[in-house]
Amino acid sequence: MRKRILVICMYDSIHSARWLSQFQDQDIEFLLFPSSPHRKVHKNLKALVAGNSKASYKLFPLSKFFGLPLWIADKFVDNWFRSTLVKSAIRSFKPQFVHAMELQNAGYIAAKALPSKSSAKLIATNWGSDIFWFQQFPKHRDKLKHLLSVADYYSCECNRDVALAKSLGFQGQVMPVIPNAGGFSKELLSKPVPLLTDRKVIAIKGYHGWVGRAKIALEAVEAIATELKAYLLVVYSANRGTITLAKQIAKRTGLDITIFGKGKLTHNQVLELFANAKIYVGLSLSDGISTSLLESMAMGAIPVQTATACCDEWFTESGVKVTEITVEGVQKAILAGLKLAENQTHSDRNREIIRTKADADDVAKIAQGFYNL
Repeated sequence: MRKRILVICMYDSIHSARWLSQFQDQDIEFLLFPSSPHRKVHKNLKALVAGNSKASYKLFPLSKFFGLPLWIADKFVDNWFRSTLVKSAIRSFKPQFVHAMELQNAGYIAAKALPSKSSAKLIATNWGSDIFWFQQFPKHRDKLKHLLSVADYYSCECNRDVALAKSLGFQGQVMPVIPNAGGFSKELLSKPVPLLTDRKVIAIKGYHGWVGRAKIALEAVEAIATELKAYLLVVYSANRGTITLAKQIAKRTGLDITIFGKGKLTHNQVLELFANAKIYVGLSLSDGISTSLLESMAMGAIPVQTATACCDEWFTESGVKVTEITVEGVQKAILAGLKLAENQTHSDRNREIIRTKADADDVAKIAQGFYNL
């Protein structure tokens, strides 16, 4: 019998599309329900819906239009509107699994929608900061405990988050720990990339806000501007405040800084950036696996990444784990990263780690087992 999976996910996320794309050759019927206030459906998700694969992908009726208004309305009624629609979808679609891809929207909606006795099993997938960050807030902690008490399966990207889920009362089955967005193709991982000695770029993730801390990275860069005169600094995924600060620092220091706003680079362009980067700098108060971290390692750059991104599960000597998110702490980390970049074996080691732990075919095989329970 053909499997039916109701997936509650972010319509505008490349990560949703990349997860779902792993099942195109499977005999599965997907019904997708929006969890976030999207303004558009991601082009890769549109391609899956319009495609002609063995798996079928359908959007819940009219859902590409109501994501934002219902998200706003549900702020006042504790997800009543969307959970009611999910209940309707469960009754009519009769899925074997309801997969909540992210917890603070999708997970809470699913927990409210599923009846106490349901033939549909709930898979709750932790994305990024879902437990690590939100557990510190009493209201979210209570909701997380409820969600984990009704979830049959739990998946995440970090072993750290398995332990956190269990500490919050999860007693179901833990799924294999794999990257939520899938892996990297053998073609990409076998593609030659420049040697570290030929690279002159320092790539900096430019988001500052909520948990992102790009401004601290830029302030650290300014503090060691003299040591960085020979490099081209590329700030990508930058928001308005970061763009302004980067321009000011370039003017004050004379550093060569190129800035790309959020969404201005394609995925391939980001990979090309990392292939030419000596080091990559990513700072965040909270994360799961940073996708940028994995991408930088896949392209042979030396990562300088905050410890909140479970980076100790991905590298030891071949990258720098930032434990002190201060200007002084980050400038030391950047210089340590550049020191590591003097040794090509660190670059080679990072690529080999990704080949071993994040090969797309291997990850897809594991992911396809999620719906064969």
